Amino acid sequence: MKPLTQRDKRTLKLTAAAAVLIVGYFLALEPMLASYHRMRGRRDQLQRQLDRLTGIQSGIGAIRFTELNDRVPVFEMPVTAANQGLLFRNELTQQLQKAGMQARTLQLRDNRGRREDGFAVLTVDCQGRCEYGQMLRLLHDLKRNRYYVGVEKFSLRVDTRKRNEMTFQLAVFTYAK
Repeated sequence: MKPLTQRDKRTLKLTAAAAVLIVGYFLALEPMLASYHRMRGRRDQLQRQLDRLTGIQSGIGAIRFTELNDRVPVFEMPVTAANQGLLFRNELTQQLQKAGMQARTLQLRDNRGRREDGFAVLTVDCQGRCEYGQMLRLLHDLKRNRYYVGVEKFSLRVDTRKRNEMTFQLAVFTYAK
């Protein structure tokens, strides 16, 4: 066998480099590009869907979009128990005032022993007098309280003399860290 010439050595080096590039392309680069194109297509599809939903400017679609936003409850992630309790109580006080109700007692109760999914449960107990329409307005607007999770206790007692006035007891709760 004859020794390889310089030309043969260069040809073998170029062939080996080309083989490495081709194998590298098919094993690494092509799957990455395919994944990139798939993700980009999905992103473009979601962007078009978002543009379609938020691009509703007028007509029946705008009314439906506004109604849908009003129905979705708003929630803010819990903070420490001391801060969460104050924020929740203040927000509930504002909602009571907005509904035109006066609460005789408004007490924040910390249920230290009770935990739900790793969060402490804080309860606000309130009692007072109201009218039926005011209570309905409050119950409707509670879902707009960013800290509200649920109603624990609710009772209405109708005044025997004035049928429209009633005494209420309400306990609503929130979560805290």
